[in-house]
Amino acid sequence: MTITKNMTNTALTTIAAKALPALSGSSLTYNPEKNVFLTMGYTSNAGNTYYRAIRLSNRLAVYYDLGEGYKYTFLNGITLYAWDGQKANIIAKKTWGGCDWRCFNESDAKNESILMLKDYLAGQVKAMGCSVPDSQLLSFSRGMIEETQQKLLR
Repeated sequence: MTITKNMTNTALTTIAAKALPALSGSSLTYNPEKNVFLTMGYTSNAGNTYYRAIRLSNRLAVYYDLGEGYKYTFLNGITLYAWDGQKANIIAKKTWGGCDWRCFNESDAKNESILMLKDYLAGQVKAMGCSVPDSQLLSFSRGMIEETQQKLLR
């Protein structure tokens, strides 16, 4: 059973590295306890280590740009990618930094991702000349983000 999980872990890591353009050249590992792919980090002159944490579903990828400092893990940004059948395309991006840095909190990052996706979908609905209630967009967005948080390995 462990061999199968390790083989699946390796396959998922390889697929993620090939499918997501922002990861080209990055080394990925999968952390099953946190259900997240992690890129290799780098350490700045100030001593902070920066890396990405990535969650995937069959329709969406959520990238958290994180940093590890003296006392905190901080969130520098979130990028949402959607699959177009061939590759992943950025559909939303939000960054923080400088005076506006944020301590990383899993729940807050999830909620921010949901709102970013809802705003993207609202823009798409408007561009198509349609009308969809915000509550439906929010519910759909929540479901899509929650799909990225489901365990990849069971």
